[in-house]
Amino acid sequence: MGRILLISANEAFAADLGSQFACCGDWEVVRDYAPETVFEAVVADDDAGAIKKLEPLLRHTPFFLLWSGAEDFPEAENLTVLRKPFVLENLLDALRATHAAVSAIGGDMELFGCRLNTAAREIRYPDGREPVKLTEREVSILKYLYKAGGKIVGKAELLAEVWGYNPEATTHTVETHIYRLRQKIEQDGGPGQVIVTEDNGYKLKPAAGREKNEA
Repeated sequence: MGRILLISANEAFAADLGSQFACCGDWEVVRDYAPETVFEAVVADDDAGAIKKLEPLLRHTPFFLLWSGAEDFPEAENLTVLRKPFVLENLLDALRATHAAVSAIGGDMELFGCRLNTAAREIRYPDGREPVKLTEREVSILKYLYKAGGKIVGKAELLAEVWGYNPEATTHTVETHIYRLRQKIEQDGGPGQVIVTEDNGYKLKPAAGREKNEA
């Protein structure tokens, strides 16, 4: 189940839209931003200011603006604008497409000088050395941490989102997989530390330039 951050000053509208999200897409609707929460998407009702404020904090999160302003609001790489009145099914279709894209995250993901090819399930290095093969579960862990955009992801959350409902899986299962994943990708001559342990959870280490910009 993905989480949608729904921002609206109209409580009746937000309640109705939230119920549609819950029944049509099985999404968990959250009304308040929390720094530690990973969101699948942000839907803002006529609140462009909220989007501008949250975009730097939610770098890998798609934004949807429901817009009734007189002027056209320009779309961006991670922003879709739906002019009001909008067709609900169009918004639901866009959210479903976002969910599918986030779940797949196909192609390559840059990881500190090397690249993760999600289709081939392998880490590729620029110096031409032999790629490191990953399991499907290991790729899913990296994809979810990437989607978190630098937030700390708790062990229980990783367990729920990557393993799903599995009565035999425990947080020790997560720890074991993270340990093996680190052995593979944080090897000598590789990108160095990629996964950071912090506050009983994990996150991807920020790239050097980004870390400086956020300090």
